[in-house]
Amino acid sequence: MGQFDAFINHAVGSWGYYAVFGMLAAEGFGLFFVPGETTLLAAAIVAGATHHLGIVFVLLAGYAGALLGDNFSYLVGHRLGFGLIRRYGPYVRLNQKRIKFVQVLYLRYGVPIVFVGRFIMLLRSWESFLAGANRMPWRRFAPVNAAASLVWVCAWGLGAYALGEAGVAMLKTVGLALLGIFCIAFVAAWLYFRRHERDMEAWADRALPGPLKPHRPQDVKPVS
Repeated sequence: MGQFDAFINHAVGSWGYYAVFGMLAAEGFGLFFVPGETTLLAAAIVAGATHHLGIVFVLLAGYAGALLGDNFSYLVGHRLGFGLIRRYGPYVRLNQKRIKFVQVLYLRYGVPIVFVGRFIMLLRSWESFLAGANRMPWRRFAPVNAAASLVWVCAWGLGAYALGEAGVAMLKTVGLALLGIFCIAFVAAWLYFRRHERDMEAWADRALPGPLKPHRPQDVKPVS
C-alpha cells in the first residue's frame, strides 16, 4: 500500500489536474484497475492542505475526465458491445435468453442502473459500456450519467477537501460498503433469477419478441 500511495501522490504532485483528468478518464474507459477515485481524493487533500491545487479545478478536471471516459466507453459499447457479448457471452454462461433479459433491464431501467453504478467500485468502469451495448439511447444515458458523475465527483472531492485524511478513510469505507451491498444484492438477484429463470426469460421474450438482436426502447412491449 505504501508504494501505491506513493505512486498516486507522485502522479498528483507531478501532473496535478492532468493526473486527475487522465485517471478518471481511464477508469471510465473500462480500465477498472486504474485508481481514479484514489487520485481524485489525493488531489482534493492536496488542495485542502497545501493549496498547490485549487479544489474547483480539481473537481472540474475530475468531472471532465469522468464524462470523457464514460461517453467513450458508451460509444465503444454501442458500436461493438452487442456483438462481443453475443459472441463471447456463452463463455460466461450468458446464453441468448439471458442476454435478452439483460437487454430488457437496460432498455426499461437503464436510468437508475447508470446513476447507481457511478457510486459502486468496479461497476462504474463497465456500466457505460453495458448501457451502450444494450442500446440505451445516448440522449437518455448522457444526462443521467452527467448528473451521477457530478454528484459523485463533488461528494467525494469536497468530502476529502473538507475532512482531509479522515474524510478519505470515511469515503473509502462508504465505497466499500456500497460495493458490499451491491455484491449481496447481486448474489440475491442471481439466486432469485436461477430459481425463476424460465419465468424471467419468458417475461423478457414477451417484452422483446423475436430473435436476439439490438433493440430500441420503443421495441419493448408492455408486459405484466
